[in-house]
Amino acid sequence: MAGRKSAASLSVVAGTAIDGRPAAPSDLTAFQREVWDRIVNSEPADFIRSAASQQLLKEYCRHTESAHRVSSMISLLETPNAAVDLDEYEKLLRMRDRETKALADKATKLRLTNQSRYTPQAAGTAAKKAATERKPWQMAG
Repeated sequence: MAGRKSAASLSVVAGTAIDGRPAAPSDLTAFQREVWDRIVNSEPADFIRSAASQQLLKEYCRHTESAHRVSSMISLLETPNAAVDLDEYEKLLRMRDRETKALADKATKLRLTNQSRYTPQAAGTAAKKAATERKPWQMAG
């Protein structure tokens, strides 16, 4: 039966919230879904709509978890009295560096970083303004 659809039926889209934010893909781990939700909820509702952006965000979430795991392994080696295999330690440091670079690359492409959101001129203006504004605790009372 053709006809007009109710507002309620139009507002429900599979895999998205009512405001259009994409839900985390089901093939992400719980940790990765948390990262996804944090990013998606910190941006405007229509920020990550395209399939390409969602794929980049998915990879960003995966790299975030990988960096977290490698950092945890490094922390274990950095505890006092830990027997440290320098070759293993160096390998883990290189792995973390690679994951950090991958994260920065994805964040920039997704325009999650301030550097990717501002022109150099706008960034300079914002920095000057921040430097000259008086902080609330500096105001004479």
